[in-house]
Amino acid sequence: MPNPKLFIILNALSFQLVWWAGVLAGNQLILLSILLIAGHFLLSQSPQKDAQLMCFCALVGMSVDTLLTWFGLFVFAQTPYWLALLWLIFALSLGYSLVFFQQLNLVLQALFGGIFGALSYIAGAEFGAVVLPHGHWFSGIVLAVIWSVLFPVLLLISRGEYMPNITQRTRQ
Repeated sequence: MPNPKLFIILNALSFQLVWWAGVLAGNQLILLSILLIAGHFLLSQSPQKDAQLMCFCALVGMSVDTLLTWFGLFVFAQTPYWLALLWLIFALSLGYSLVFFQQLNLVLQALFGGIFGALSYIAGAEFGAVVLPHGHWFSGIVLAVIWSVLFPVLLLISRGEYMPNITQRTRQ
């Protein structure tokens, strides 16, 4: 087991690698992303908790992205499996490399979520990973509003609040 600080660094690097692999190579490097996510669980000291958080938060995020695709805010050339993997590693990052956002008040969480959430998709569009048919400005504003709510909610869930406890239910 790596020490906790090293694990946080590995988590941050994995998140960045999955983002860049997806944005630059689409589905071509999904095996790398899968291996990085599997590596997280091999090194984690709380794999069951991490799996619950990953599944619940990623389901929320993938649902939001699916709705945005259905409503025409996003257009993908092919099914973006890489984006689902990005949601998995992002969810895992909430409790590790992004945990410092927990210390911020709700307004700052919303501000940072809105700014960086929107910028992530705009950057993805600049690299050709997604098309924003309504333009960068309109899409960016819509994404900033969504992410200013979504990020604090995901942080709340990652603290263990409002997340169903699957392990307790299965033991009863």
